[in-house]
Amino acid sequence: MSDKQVTQFSPEGPPVFANWHAKLRGLEPICIYEYPLLTDARIIAEATQGYGPYKFLNPIALRDSPGLVRPGIILRFENFLPFTRPDFSQTDAEYYHGGELADEIAALVSLCLGIRLKAGGSTRRFDQTGDPWGSPTADYRPAPIITLKSQQLVLPNVVGVRSLIDLLPLQCIPLLSPEDLIAFIRAARLYQDALWISESEPALSWIMFVSAVEACARQWEASTSSPLERLKASKPDVTKRLYEVGGDSLVEEIANMIVDSLGATKNFIDFVLKHMPPPPDKRPPEFGQIAWSKTGMKKILQKVYSYRSKALHGGKPFPAPMCEPPSYLTEGGAPLEKPTVGSAIYMRGGTWMAKDVPILLHTFEYITRSALLEWLKNIEKPKNSMQATAKDDCCIDS
Repeated sequence: MSDKQVTQFSPEGPPVFANWHAKLRGLEPICIYEYPLLTDARIIAEATQGYGPYKFLNPIALRDSPGLVRPGIILRFENFLPFTRPDFSQTDAEYYHGGELADEIAALVSLCLGIRLKAGGSTRRFDQTGDPWGSPTADYRPAPIITLKSQQLVLPNVVGVRSLIDLLPLQCIPLLSPEDLIAFIRAARLYQDALWISESEPALSWIMFVSAVEACARQWEASTSSPLERLKASKPDVTKRLYEVGGDSLVEEIANMIVDSLGATKNFIDFVLKHMPPPPDKRPPEFGQIAWSKTGMKKILQKVYSYRSKALHGGKPFPAPMCEPPSYLTEGGAPLEKPTVGSAIYMRGGTWMAKDVPILLHTFEYITRSALLEWLKNIEKPKNSMQATAKDDCCIDS
């Protein structure tokens, strides 16, 4: 790549986005990397067209079983992003999510397919002037660990067979605004981590799933109403008093200062209800189902968010019955969607009425993943001429 190309392209947005747009601009890649993506799911097919600089190859792992972590996908990507010296005069964490480009992609694939997936270290690098077969690299990363407590899985639906053909939702990445995409990446990272600890620390997994929803819910709310509108809707009495003291300017100033804390519970619930998926194709008998209606779901979500707040701010874990593996009434049947079909349940020193433990973790995982993907699908796009070019390049319907 020439110096001229480097100076002409100043990428804005998360690396996965900036790298894709660099390819759309017709630049030459600096190098090509390969990373193993580690999973305990079985991967079939490949995805090599329609993903810009990214290809998802299948190493065809010969063994798969829950808890057996091995390379299930080889991520090969062209790298167009030159190293640029950071500006050390100020903090800049606008697109920070705790990982690098390969971690972004692994999290997005994890959410898209609904599987445990993390990036290992780089294993091969192809340079323009180097060996055409590439050079081995030893970018060591310890393999993630899954601790299975028993044969019964807390999240039975995140293992099994997945096809890379189902990565199609990720083709919209270059069509998004950087703000929408970083919210989705942060949600994907939280979802990804929630899957990896779900079998050993399901109470923490609950917190991460709720936070994953919140990451996109805040961005969704910001795109539909201003801070001032949110303050008026959630705290009308406060808005009125602020207006009396300082007029419109004070009301707007305070709204901008506290916007992230306005109506958090309502925002979470509204987001899920707006993007709520249909019930699973395979369900248990009616007495083992949750109420899959907006009224019934709202009551469940209120309870879930209340437990999340108590866990974060008071150290009180999610109720043990909501963290257990689901029961099956018949072999090969669908798992129960809630902890108990009785009136109450006692476990680990606590007693809960059935109404206070209304849903199991595996059911909420399905709702979380589906709602996030539905939001991604419905984000307005394209937003500018470059995104319009990306839309034509990806050949997908926004």
